[in-house]
Amino acid sequence: MAGNNIARVYATALFDAAREKNIQEQLQEELGFVVELFSTDDDFRQYMTSPGFSKDAKKNFVGKVFSANLSEYIVNFLYVLIESGRQSELPRINAVFGDLMDELQGRMKAEVVSVSKLEPQVLENIKRVLKNKFNKDVIVDEKTDDGILGGVIIKIGDLVIDGSLFENLKKMKYNLLNSKVRSEVAYED
Repeated sequence: MAGNNIARVYATALFDAAREKNIQEQLQEELGFVVELFSTDDDFRQYMTSPGFSKDAKKNFVGKVFSANLSEYIVNFLYVLIESGRQSELPRINAVFGDLMDELQGRMKAEVVSVSKLEPQVLENIKRVLKNKFNKDVIVDEKTDDGILGGVIIKIGDLVIDGSLFENLKKMKYNLLNSKVRSEVAYED
């Protein structure tokens, strides 16, 4: 699961409130909209995180700008973040909220790293194996990294399955440097 403990607390509180009203998807979409704005609009982000503006001024701004287009849950959630000085946590809160939604809907995210783009059939095989192992639908985020030389690295939360050529060569080097060959055994007749 993504995010730190602070983001997890806020995201879980919002998620639990959303589940009570069965509006998780709506709030996920609205929270995503606010986070997108927060991430792309420098003026908005600076205003929301600047200590030079009072909490009341920020809440008035949020009320005027968002009340007509967003649910009272998200507007009130923003008020809570402003009051506690946690507006900068919005992107992490959104990530944790997304993880909670994935968990609820039986999905998991997997990052697949390879030297070049994998064939669709290979990606489908990876999805199938992961689905069978974890009993969840798998959303694959494919990335390329020519530094791994070959093979595949799969990351699922904190779990890393490293089948890269680079990692295998690193292990081989370690084993060679740390193994002792007895000369009397090696040269016996």
